Amino acid sequence: MRRFVIFSLAVLLSILAIGNALDEIRKRGVLRVGQGAGAYIPLHMTTPEGDRVGFNVDLAKAIANALGVKLELVLVKWEGIIPALVSGDFDMIISGMTITPERALKVDFSIPYLTIGQTVLYSPRRFDHPPTYEELKKIKGLKITVELGTTGEFAARRMFPDAEILTYDDLDEAAFQVARGKADIMVVDSIYAIAMAKKYPSLECTGELLTREDLGIAVRKGKLELLHWLNTFLRWARTSGLIDRLKEKWGVEAE
Repeated sequence: MRRFVIFSLAVLLSILAIGNALDEIRKRGVLRVGQGAGAYIPLHMTTPEGDRVGFNVDLAKAIANALGVKLELVLVKWEGIIPALVSGDFDMIISGMTITPERALKVDFSIPYLTIGQTVLYSPRRFDHPPTYEELKKIKGLKITVELGTTGEFAARRMFPDAEILTYDDLDEAAFQVARGKADIMVVDSIYAIAMAKKYPSLECTGELLTREDLGIAVRKGKLELLHWLNTFLRWARTSGLIDRLKEKWGVEAE
């Protein structure tokens, strides 16, 4: 009987904790959102004046406004962003995170808010035409840059098993190595590749998608009420045109 009472109490406390997720945020008056500290143009970046801007930032602001609270962005290194969420450093991750089965073992994901894919960023000084996946596979000693811990890294290792994979802490540094000729290509999210190709004449995007991936908002395990609310918000954001307006504002080419 005692074991049953203890078990029932544990279940009740768990249910209360789950149900209070939204109430805690609203009572606090602040929504804490985790983002990778580096730039992921045009989803998020830091201006020379120190302001954080981009598609993900505006989406986070819209979520905070809908909850009637202020927004606080917490910037962390990408490889530590899931552990930071799990430990309670912030309420959710809105950082262009791909929904994967491996990550879903540690966090819960919302429905997708964008669908993208991994593609190739290259220098026209290295290739006189956009190299295809089949052509790249045949290059011996191919050097590929990626951001550490991203699906770009996972795709590069899976699809180019014989290549030399060079990892960097942020996207811009990985792209810079391709621009300066220290690597052949970068495998990266299509949104970023397209934006960089537009911004810098020393880089081009092949346009060929190596993968298709859904981006979602991550929350801690068990925050079911918060997750349900986020899914409702994201459905509204699509049907109301908010997602399309933000895509147009920031030049995001994605589904």
